[in-house]
Amino acid sequence: MTVNEDKLRQSLVTVMREMDASGLNHGTAGNASARIGEHFLVTPSGIPAAQLTPEHMVKIDLSGAYSGDVRPTSEWRMHAGLLAGRPDINAVVHCHSQYATTLACANKPIPPLHYMTAVSGGPEIRVAPYALFGSEELAEIVIATLEGRRACLMANHGQIALGRS
Repeated sequence: MTVNEDKLRQSLVTVMREMDASGLNHGTAGNASARIGEHFLVTPSGIPAAQLTPEHMVKIDLSGAYSGDVRPTSEWRMHAGLLAGRPDINAVVHCHSQYATTLACANKPIPPLHYMTAVSGGPEIRVAPYALFGSEELAEIVIATLEGRRACLMANHGQIALGRS
């Protein structure tokens, strides 16, 4: 591992713990990833935020290949597709905030009622149609919904946001 990879692993642990502490996730819900060259680091499946360590982060190439005993989040396809197709982003965060998830259950975009909707990269915050969590279909739908955007709701599920760092 490089110094940069070590820092990214620790950053992902910190992000997941902060999301859990702030109520954006509970237990093993939510996931995050960070690009590292032609690979990305992603949070594991089934390990609560409070128990995460940097060693739990799974290193995956952009085609989805990884090694080791720790399984990546079931949403790894979404992270891989976004990072492979969006050279403008280096990080992906998906969580299940009760407020955003409630709005996502309405299955309606959030209109530009407040200037902060612009953080999504457009005039409204889009909603990706529902698909089963962890599925290839969900990954494809979310990737398409995020085209030209930095955030969206995921119908009956939660939200996802993209960042340069």
